Amino acid sequence: MRTIGQGSIASLINFVLGFVRLGVALLLFLAAAMTAVSLVVRPDALAVAVPVSFSLDVPMPIHVGRTGFGFDLVGGRDQPKKPPTGRIDRVEGSLRISPDDKRVLVANAVAFLLVTVIALFVIDELRAVLKTLIHGNPFVASNATHIRRIALAVIVGELLRAAVVFAENYYAKTHIAIAGVRFDAWPNVSLFTLGYGLIILVIAEVFRAGTRLDEEQSLTI
Repeated sequence: MRTIGQGSIASLINFVLGFVRLGVALLLFLAAAMTAVSLVVRPDALAVAVPVSFSLDVPMPIHVGRTGFGFDLVGGRDQPKKPPTGRIDRVEGSLRISPDDKRVLVANAVAFLLVTVIALFVIDELRAVLKTLIHGNPFVASNATHIRRIALAVIVGELLRAAVVFAENYYAKTHIAIAGVRFDAWPNVSLFTLGYGLIILVIAEVFRAGTRLDEEQSLTI
């Protein structure tokens, strides 16, 4: 199967992204509706699932790796003769809460809205590049711009994700108390994602240089 051109891998990816874009557009509509609803309803009328990470403070050691992937609580007279070979230091997951402050609902709705907007933006920019590949002319001036925008969206999106997760963790740490649970809160930026964004920026410069060489070759001929 050809990489570029009609009926190529590029056209297949563009076709699939068309359906993905439809789904993200529906999510965007849902996010806008959620934002509007969060502005008018009582804060305790809705529940939100916030990402959290926490450590466990338990009086008994926890053995990990039992058959069935469960946890074996050992304490008192059931203490093993050998020290435990595994322990739980930190857990990541989501916490379902009904906040008393409406600003928490609005902030979560706006964060969801921003994520869907960024996702839709990246899909549109990627499809714009794919259309040039389908037409067999990848080295056009606009492609470098599209790819540069994708790179910036990846970097900004990761920073936004880290900020939202930090804010949610900080809220849980300062407003929610659960026996035996210590919520953590610190910025957790994915260096790999930022690295991918920088690599895409480099690819944008490659496309820009390729476009310039292609134009110079055309003028020479």
